[in-house]
Amino acid sequence: MAAMLAYDALSMSGDSINPSSMQHEVAVLNGDLISPDMAQWLEQQLRALQHAGAPTPKRLTVQCVNDQTMGELHMRHMNNPCTTDVLTFADGDEADVAVCVDEASRRAKELNHELREELLLYCLHGLLHAGGMDDQTPAEFAAMHGEENRLLSAIGLGEIFGAIKP
Repeated sequence: MAAMLAYDALSMSGDSINPSSMQHEVAVLNGDLISPDMAQWLEQQLRALQHAGAPTPKRLTVQCVNDQTMGELHMRHMNNPCTTDVLTFADGDEADVAVCVDEASRRAKELNHELREELLLYCLHGLLHAGGMDDQTPAEFAAMHGEENRLLSAIGLGEIFGAIKP
């Protein structure tokens, strides 16, 4: 099931990936929505987050998508036609995360920070979901976002989500 999200998003974006080359890898597929430099920065930061204690699946694929594609993925997998910030599918040592660049752009402007920071927050959020965390209850929400802030601070980026304390 984990590979399903990446391949769904890939088929919609035109990007391609060789799953056998992804062992112990982090890949950010930009789909022409972000620059290759930003995709590379996200990959580097995700590796740093994993070294700081974030979950470390053998294969993490992040697909950058727009509102339309995210809405289609959200409908297909969650029966909800609305766009969302991040969708995560994890199966053992594999995790696929779709992040919505359009939503990240809106939120980054609203919160007055960089698009790449908002996208990294979404990537980390998906990675934490892949590692078993959830944010459905108030206590889970506080714990998950507290962990995001802790990890982002550990790599020198600070509390991108905000001052949420568990």
